[in-house]
Amino acid sequence: MALAAAAVSANGPDWSPGPAPWAGDLTPITANDWNYDRAAHLLSRAGFGGTPEDIQKLADMTPAEAVRSLVEFDDIPNDHLEPFEHSGLWDETLINFPPSRPAATELAEKRGEGMGVKVKPEGVNRHMQPVSDRFFYWLRSTLLETRRVGYWWAERMLDTHRPLEEKMALFWHGH
Repeated sequence: MALAAAAVSANGPDWSPGPAPWAGDLTPITANDWNYDRAAHLLSRAGFGGTPEDIQKLADMTPAEAVRSLVEFDDIPNDHLEPFEHSGLWDETLINFPPSRPAATELAEKRGEGMGVKVKPEGVNRHMQPVSDRFFYWLRSTLLETRRVGYWWAERMLDTHRPLEEKMALFWHGH
């Protein structure tokens, strides 16, 4: 098993940031230490990796030029990316979407309406059904819209000419 791992690492790219003495050293990398594997490492850290052509393009630059090309992205056109198309599903009544169907029907019972839907008169068969239907409709719609946004954003991250911008957006999205 160790032999197989050694064979794989000998044939594959060196994904390490550099030799062990570099750990904790903030001295800029020299042009002599800059190569295809270091460019691939930079692109995977500052973005989401890249094609062999993307990596080679960075490797052909100096280390400073490569970093600058990732950091100073404001002048890089990204207009090939499609803007997100809103579906029109958003509804103001969903601002305080209930955490569960029982919570939705309890709130509607107290107020006489819930999520923009009036409760049927007491005594009518299944008088809370419209509220329950609305809850499950929006629960499903929200899931579909969330997936749609996720697919759009994932495609944007993969197809961008500004990988660091998208990596930072992903990072800050969770903080």
